[in-house]
Amino acid sequence: MNSAKKNPKGLLSLLRRLNKLLILIFIFYCGCGLFRTRGVEPPSEVRSTFTQPTSPDIVLANLNFAIAEKNLDNYMRCFVDSNFSSRRFRFIPDAVSQTAYPVFINWNLSSERIYYSNLISFTNSESSSNLFLSNINFNSGIDSTVIDSDYILVYDHSRQNIAKVTKGKLRFVMSPDSRSLWSIHSWYDFINESNDTTWSVLKANMFN
Repeated sequence: MNSAKKNPKGLLSLLRRLNKLLILIFIFYCGCGLFRTRGVEPPSEVRSTFTQPTSPDIVLANLNFAIAEKNLDNYMRCFVDSNFSSRRFRFIPDAVSQTAYPVFINWNLSSERIYYSNLISFTNSESSSNLFLSNINFNSGIDSTVIDSDYILVYDHSRQNIAKVTKGKLRFVMSPDSRSLWSIHSWYDFINESNDTTWSVLKANMFN
């Protein structure tokens, strides 16, 4: 942990290399039945990789692992805890989804938990689930950091007529809480290309 605190750029570089490797694996296996529909199967054992988030880049790493491991608790630990912060979680969907899906009017941490719990329940424990971030930009202020990035989210779930690959641009606003632990308190989703299916669309459809 001490080395991660002293060299956050090194951890970010490792995360970027991991993303590139996962993208190559994803492309290789696309022709090998990656998106075959599977029945809903609960995971037999929940994997857990989580590091105390003493810097924003560790939050990104934890989020990446929580998605790859389909770990609901670790996923939620990436977001602000109101017991230790005056800030409240906000998710701002892309402009099209904000109009198309009324569920986002009152979206909060409970909504985030329901969506991700449903997504996990419709995904085989051995199926692909990976977040690829690229063009990552950190903008640090006095008490917060803004992270902008392009993203591709791959989640090989079994729900029909819901995209398994979503992509766009995201913005995370992070701050430390009273424990000096960082977390996401504001999440903005943007459409990158007009024909993209964004993370917002997946959230809205998996909420129910």
